[in-house]
Amino acid sequence: MSRMGRRPEIHVVAGAMFDAEGRVLLAQRPVGKHMAGRWEFPGGKLQDGESAEAGLRRELAEELGVELGSAERLIRISHDYPDRRVLLDVWQVTAYSGEPRGLDAQALDWVAPDRLPAIDLLEADRPIIAALRLPRIALSIGGLDALDAVGAAGRRRRPCVLFWDPDDADPAAEATREAVRAARRQGHKVIVAGGGVEAIMAAASTGADGLLLTGGDRMSVDPRGSFMVGEVCPTPAAARAAAAAGAHFVVVAPAADAADEQEFTGLLAGLGVPAYLGWYADARSLSKVRSWGAHGCAVAPPGSGAG
Repeated sequence: MSRMGRRPEIHVVAGAMFDAEGRVLLAQRPVGKHMAGRWEFPGGKLQDGESAEAGLRRELAEELGVELGSAERLIRISHDYPDRRVLLDVWQVTAYSGEPRGLDAQALDWVAPDRLPAIDLLEADRPIIAALRLPRIALSIGGLDALDAVGAAGRRRRPCVLFWDPDDADPAAEATREAVRAARRQGHKVIVAGGGVEAIMAAASTGADGLLLTGGDRMSVDPRGSFMVGEVCPTPAAARAAAAAGAHFVVVAPAADAADEQEFTGLLAGLGVPAYLGWYADARSLSKVRSWGAHGCAVAPPGSGAG
């Protein structure tokens, strides 16, 4: 493609801000702007030579009248519109001061993360939904007893993603459905792990949050991401293919312990969907894999058979 035929790339920074109830702030694009009426996360275009963090600080002050205290990178996304290409650098705001106000005449709304799939968001912002809904630690468990134990632990356990293999549990049984509900009440996301029709039916029957495909299967997914579908990927190339096919998240496995920083940093910088690295024996590798650009780490205790 000639230089004149290339679509312009716009580098945009956005912030995910939360209130005391755990709701995230959305802004509606005002009349007169490109794609007016659609919802997005607050932010805007970076200025020449401006860092992402400096741009986020400026945009939040200009658009909302708040002062950024601290933030951490959440996800980077590239999205092609018919007339432009957007590189979206998204940060999770961990501290700010001031009450957000729509200084650009934009409407604002606080929305629970699990309600985001129903919102008319800009297409470029849609991958942010899974990143906000999925906790940083994913735990592989199997059977009904293990799921019951998580629900019984109450708030003592940090909310995480449960990659759950139903094993011999009856998905249609009320006890199984109640175990899923109990885990979700504690803030966990229950993702059925498996392949084929059995796993799909188990996820649907139990009211789980999604499905983790482990056998190389592919399925059509809802681009809005209400029911999250992920894939276990043995190589970076497989992870890129899964993301391109519409997966909402991936688990890059096995042998993350044997991977080097350069390999995974290169993959994660442009993947565009949340990625867990795994499998680990515990969550002590979380800081390391996040420094590489991963969303989180996937934990499979010895003997679990995960991956």
